[in-house]
Amino acid sequence: MTPLTPAQMTTSTPAAGNHAHPYRHSVPTLAAIGFLAYYVVVMCHEVLGHGVAFRMLGAHHFVLTSTSIDSSDMLAAFAPGRLGYRFINAAGSLSTILLGILLYPLLILAMRKRANITLRIFLWLVVAVGIFHGFCYIIYSGLAGVGDWKEVIAFWPHQTLLRVLEIVFGTLICTGVVRFFAALFSTFPESLTRLALVPYAAATFIFCLAGLRIPNGRYLMLISVLPASLMGQAILLFVAPVARRLRKESAPEEVVPISPTALFFAALFIVIIFLTAPGVHFMMP
Repeated sequence: MTPLTPAQMTTSTPAAGNHAHPYRHSVPTLAAIGFLAYYVVVMCHEVLGHGVAFRMLGAHHFVLTSTSIDSSDMLAAFAPGRLGYRFINAAGSLSTILLGILLYPLLILAMRKRANITLRIFLWLVVAVGIFHGFCYIIYSGLAGVGDWKEVIAFWPHQTLLRVLEIVFGTLICTGVVRFFAALFSTFPESLTRLALVPYAAATFIFCLAGLRIPNGRYLMLISVLPASLMGQAILLFVAPVARRLRKESAPEEVVPISPTALFFAALFIVIIFLTAPGVHFMMP
């Protein structure tokens, strides 16, 4: 038998092929779906969360930026400390958690049917980041003393204790969320690190860049945009190593291809987010 040359061994050895496999994923596609997924989560938080709560309490005039929504109506229910104001602030986080719960069956169906891998990763991102984002907001308010959940507990006694409880509760839930969704993430092909970090970096970069166009953008960048992007998606920093430990079988031989559809919609909504970043005023009947 003629011995294999080093070149033949490189191309024919399974280990070598598997080692090369992780580096064929399309980075532009991962960046596109990462941004789109986070955009869905943020708009759900702002529009379907805070915005709908404002409207339920009687608001008609709104201003929407790339990362916030507010109302110019001066209603008694909007006064800090009132039940309505607490509801408005809590609604953002609750809406993304609900979004994740409602879309979870669709994610499971897509995973079982072995749907297009780009679609599966996008759904995973929306569901997992949506739920994590909702609970992570509680941690951030407890740590920094700003944000939605600061207003939820405003004027209640024992503020220090309440903030500690926010941190402990949010951390425990977020830890469970990471482990829960890592099991699904483990079914994706290698490199899991690339599948997690490219969407994380892309969404963070685009949202922070758009945030600079918000009036008083540098201040809001420090207390809102940057923490929301870095912490709200932090499940993507932890999920890959946890997923590898939970993996029960070898990584599937799949590659995330170039997706013209994902790239088109990402480009479209990048334009939208930059146009709306300074604030769009609108009225609802």
